[in-house]
Amino acid sequence: MTQMFYTSRLRNFTLAFAACVAFSSCSDNKESDPSYNVPGTYNFENVSYVGQTTRISMLDELDTYIKTGNNGEQLDAQIMKNMYANANSPFADASLNAATDKQLKNKTIATAQDDFEALFDAVAAASSAPNHVLGLPAEEGRAGLLTTAEGKSYLVGENGVEYAQVIQKGLMGAVFYFQAVEGYLSDEKIGPAVDNTTVTIGEGTKMEHHWDEAFGYFGAPIDFPTNTTGLKYWANYSNKVDAAIGSNEALMNAFIKGRAAISAKDMKGKDEAAATIRAEWERLVAAVTIHELNAARTNIADQAKKSHYLSEAIGFAMGLQYKTGGRLSAAKYQELIEAIGTNLYDTTAEDINNAINILSTAYEMDRIKGQL
Repeated sequence: MTQMFYTSRLRNFTLAFAACVAFSSCSDNKESDPSYNVPGTYNFENVSYVGQTTRISMLDELDTYIKTGNNGEQLDAQIMKNMYANANSPFADASLNAATDKQLKNKTIATAQDDFEALFDAVAAASSAPNHVLGLPAEEGRAGLLTTAEGKSYLVGENGVEYAQVIQKGLMGAVFYFQAVEGYLSDEKIGPAVDNTTVTIGEGTKMEHHWDEAFGYFGAPIDFPTNTTGLKYWANYSNKVDAAIGSNEALMNAFIKGRAAISAKDMKGKDEAAATIRAEWERLVAAVTIHELNAARTNIADQAKKSHYLSEAIGFAMGLQYKTGGRLSAAKYQELIEAIGTNLYDTTAEDINNAINILSTAYEMDRIKGQL
């Protein structure tokens, strides 16, 4: 009797095991059958992206300092370089000075670091130009302040470029966008060799933490786009062009789904979400560049506004160089920059239209380019 019972139990177990293998219903592998909850907001356990919010605050202070040049202040290139590299306690916010392991410079794509330091020299020189110090307005060939019809002034160089805007928008691309799409969403940071098992309290697994750091550079609250309070940089500009390209939900949903997938060990879902973010964020960079070009064209008769918006467009366009496999080729990028021109006093409405068309063709935005 005992032997018959044992044999029966063994046969039943064997059949059950075979069924489990055949249908994969007993597997823990979420690749085959992902089944997990995706929250409505970026609300997960053990999330930290303090390094990203710190660098966002550093850019805030750097940008504020540079824009004092719009009020006639003379700028010091070394102060800007200190802020860029977080050297010699340059920030008014003591907590930023204390974050000695955090800086903007070493997170800037290596090929652009010297370019930004040259821009610091250029804006300092513009603010110290003799004619500017004497209060003479800027004009072609003379650095100083360009003033809009409404009385708002912008510090520009001899070529009409507002360096403050090129620096701010340029660093948004060379640090925040570049680090997110080329750093934290790469195989090196979220690929199969990255630990997704060991949990560090407050940070999660290595893979979860890297994904969170990518989200931190987007600059959105965890309940964006329902909540649009306190948007920073890319999230703020996403909100500006969302009506035309749907970037708010496309990016936020992908960030949330990808984080949930990582926690559920669904690597296929994670990879799909990462691909969505890389593609949609690049579209966002192109869209906001067109957005600023449209504004420049609308204000073509007001040189101060024209220079302001074209300088923003130049800074944003720089970011299109920083993602591997981007839709804008190096040759088309060069055509774009040549269309805008290096002397913004000479840029015409036709030039701006050509620049817009280069981008709208590459990113299939011909139908919506006028709405941006």
